[in-house]
Amino acid sequence: MAMSLLVLAIVLGFSLSGFAQFVDKGKYVEVSKGMKLCSHSVLDTGKGMSEPENRFWRVTSAARANGTQTVDAFVLESAYNRKSGETTIRERQYDGNYATLFKRVEEHKGMLLMVSPKDGEVEATVEICRKNK
Repeated sequence: MAMSLLVLAIVLGFSLSGFAQFVDKGKYVEVSKGMKLCSHSVLDTGKGMSEPENRFWRVTSAARANGTQTVDAFVLESAYNRKSGETTIRERQYDGNYATLFKRVEEHKGMLLMVSPKDGEVEATVEICRKNK
C-alpha cells in the first residue's frame, strides 16, 4: 500500500512539473517554450500603444545562457467580406522574432515585463493569454 502511494506521488509530481509556465532564474524568469503571452491592456495603455489587446507574443525558444528567449510578435486583424457579410479575425506576424528577457511584476501576480537585453527598457507588460485569443 505504501509503495503504491509513493509511486502515485512520483507520477503526479512529474506530470504536474510540466505545467510550470514561469521558472525563476535569478533576476529573470524563464517562460515555457510555446507559451502565448498577451499584452496587459490596463498596464500598457499608458505607453501609447494602439489597441494593445490585439497584440500577443509566442515564446519560440528555451532560455539561453544569457537568459534571453526568442519571441514572435503577432497582431489580430479583422477583415470584413462585403459579399458574405462575415468578419473574420486572423493573426499576422508583425515584428519577426527577437530576443527578450522576462522579469516578474512584483505588484501583479502572474504578470511579466518583457525587457530589452540591449538597453534594459521595458517593451511590454504581459500575462498568459486567456483562451479567447
